[in-house]
Amino acid sequence: MVGHGGCAVRQDAFWNLGYRFAPEAQGRGLATELSHAAITAAREVRPELPVVAYLLEHNAASAVVAEKVGLILRHRGPDAGNPDPSAVRLVCSDRELSDQELAATMR
Repeated sequence: MVGHGGCAVRQDAFWNLGYRFAPEAQGRGLATELSHAAITAAREVRPELPVVAYLLEHNAASAVVAEKVGLILRHRGPDAGNPDPSAVRLVCSDRELSDQELAATMR
């Protein structure tokens, strides 16, 4: 196994796109390929929900994948609950987020 990922509904408000790959599998386009397939499946199952990827700002590789699959940065701010007070959370999505949807990504 080299990694895992996909989309999961969170708080009945959005699809959360996530992926994690072993270091030796990174940089081969696997996260991008998996993300395209996951977004397609999510849109077939519950198209009314936005697809969201939230990540830490220092994770540049994840930000690149989110951009490659068409997600746009919608929010940048403190990562609430993170033990590192300097951690910054990025929220990317396939569409504009309502205040309620954005709040759900922060929980």
